[in-house]
Amino acid sequence: MVTLNIECFLFEVDGVKHEVRVDAPLPALTGVTLSGKSTVLESVWWVLGVEHAKVMPAVLMCRRVGFVARIGGERWEVVRSTEGRQEDVVFTRGTLGVPERHPVKRGESQRSAADVFQDLLGIPRLGAGRTRVTLDKLVPWFYGRQRDLPNVYLGGQGKEERTAVGRVLLGADDEMVDALRQEDDDRTKEWRSAKNRIKRILRERQERDLPSVEDLQRRGEQWTAQHQQEALKVQKAGAELSRLQGQLVVLERKAAAAEEARRAAGAVAEDRQRTARLLDTAAAEARGRLAGLREAASDPSLCPRCVRALDLTGLSEDDCPVCRRFDPERRQRAEEFTRRMSQAQQAAEQAREAARRAVQAAEEARGRVGDADRVVVEAAAAVRAFTQDVIAPQQQVVVEAEAAARELAARLEQNAEHLREVAELTELRERLPELEKAAEVAKAAYTTARQDTDLLVKQATDRWSRHALRRLQACDPEVNTVSISPKDFSVTINGKSFDSRVVAGHGMTRANVSVLLALRDTAQEVPAMPVPQFLIVDGPFTGLGDGPEDQRSGNALLDGLTDLATFEDPSGAGGQVIIACHELCGTPGPAVREIRTNLTDGVIPGLPPRETSPV
Repeated sequence: MVTLNIECFLFEVDGVKHEVRVDAPLPALTGVTLSGKSTVLESVWWVLGVEHAKVMPAVLMCRRVGFVARIGGERWEVVRSTEGRQEDVVFTRGTLGVPERHPVKRGESQRSAADVFQDLLGIPRLGAGRTRVTLDKLVPWFYGRQRDLPNVYLGGQGKEERTAVGRVLLGADDEMVDALRQEDDDRTKEWRSAKNRIKRILRERQERDLPSVEDLQRRGEQWTAQHQQEALKVQKAGAELSRLQGQLVVLERKAAAAEEARRAAGAVAEDRQRTARLLDTAAAEARGRLAGLREAASDPSLCPRCVRALDLTGLSEDDCPVCRRFDPERRQRAEEFTRRMSQAQQAAEQAREAARRAVQAAEEARGRVGDADRVVVEAAAAVRAFTQDVIAPQQQVVVEAEAAARELAARLEQNAEHLREVAELTELRERLPELEKAAEVAKAAYTTARQDTDLLVKQATDRWSRHALRRLQACDPEVNTVSISPKDFSVTINGKSFDSRVVAGHGMTRANVSVLLALRDTAQEVPAMPVPQFLIVDGPFTGLGDGPEDQRSGNALLDGLTDLATFEDPSGAGGQVIIACHELCGTPGPAVREIRTNLTDGVIPGLPPRETSPV
């Protein structure tokens, strides 16, 4: 039997680590509603990552939350951050131990924090699926919530989950029994899967009116030959298409070359036109100079130097029209002017001829551009015509051939699937007796083991029922019979099941608490049961009145809780019970340590007054 005692709760607020010590056999958090009692108790399960554990606002105001517990002689500190809720839970063994980090949610190859805690308690995780015995399923057996005690049995846990957990806690189901159960499930599933597969194949063959194996084989041979022929057609059509695409590439290259030649001819034509414009401009300038010289020569009234109008009356050819005196060099200057006139005329004629030749070259270049345009148009037309008239039809031939080949391939695959189903059907029919025999052997082995453990469960539930009767009679002498069912561990009191009661309240509360105490009484007599002498009860006196019967019931419950808290096993290890209530009933013994709470301060030290920060 593994012992579990919580020494203190840990709350880190504003960088300061606070402890709420509960190192007593029966620490009792007492005080008015909303003073934070349930907050502390719920924080234990939230720290461990238990599914659906409630985290209170006061806990979220702390940076980190945790507890220190002594488990099986080892001291452990377990802490979880409230800021990063997906961060790992930190387990530290002893005072100077190396921290171990475990995720909140289990992974494929990682235990969760709840799994680690359960392993420390020595309670095996048996079963599979929703009936697998994990800490989530164990919590109602270790923690009575205030909202559940007066309303539902064992936290409202379902029958299948309750049965799986109860058998483990009674020590009936262990790794060997679980392995036999798993073997039984696997072999039965394999046998049923084979049977269902045979039925499904036969039904589908009947619904689709599938032919015999010989017909399927003949179809396969026929379709294989046709597929080979179609594949050959696809190959030939593809080769022809490749050849034609090669020709198309040649035509496209010719079209590209023609386009390049058109661009080159256009550039040449532009250059020729630019040259023609320059030469035409030069010819116009030469003509202008010649016209100016001619104008000066044809008007003798203009000065040959400044071209101003002169008075030529009474002057000879050798007289200067400016100074009106005899000029012996005048004839020489006239000859020079005549020579310049001749040169200007010759330059004008040469410029005109050059401009004419440039214009002619530009026109020839434009003609070559037109020829290049025609070549480009013809090449593009040839590409389009070849694509439409030759390539497109051949592509259609390839597409049709490939479609025919794909259809035959699909038929062959479907035919092969039918043949595989027939082969599978034959194999399954041959294996079915063997699978059925293996399932029967596995079921017989598990049934035998289950029958042996059923006897153990019957004996344990008889003890459990006797202890529950004793506990309930201490609260209410009118209780005459109590029975814990060995099938699903439901409780029947005076012939009525827990769920048949129509009035919720203290009667249900004391039944829940008494059943949980009686389970631990049974574990004291049967050390093989992996049930720690540990219990948390939030509101054990819920629904009590002021009458003498209610007072007797409250005193009996407190005495029962104290008995569990003060129990010591042969090794000297003791139990622990942590409760929360408005006030204690009866006379608390020396094992009880009352921790008073109030609305102003609450249970968690270091937080602001609760009037300004309601929980």
